Amino acid sequence: MAGETTTTSNLNAPYELPVGLFLVPFTLSYSTTQNELNDVMQAGYLPAGVTVYGVIYSPTDMDTNVSPALVHKVTIGSTDVATSLTGAQTGAKTFVGITPVTLTAKTLATVTSTTAAATAAAGTLYLAFVCQK
Repeated sequence: MAGETTTTSNLNAPYELPVGLFLVPFTLSYSTTQNELNDVMQAGYLPAGVTVYGVIYSPTDMDTNVSPALVHKVTIGSTDVATSLTGAQTGAKTFVGITPVTLTAKTLATVTSTTAAATAAAGTLYLAFVCQK
């Protein structure tokens, strides 16, 4: 069934926040049923008091068929910051520079399947946000 949300246990930033640019990484494990249309995977919370400048999107191949391609989008809070990500079709990695997003409170980051996988496969998405305190 499409449209499920998978919750996260990543409630806080994984370390003390340094001064300067740093990454906030998340590892998301997908089953074959978590890449259906409108499925939402909660990555975790980005810390308060930072500005996010980019997203590193590094999936394994989670779609064993060519068409239609699995497409993801990354959202911070209610703002879509990276859309039309097709790397999970082949395992291609992408860096997306975004319009800077300043966070005043810890904010949930999510990944949504906007096009379902033709033939879904279990996989892993390594996601990292480029931030500055």
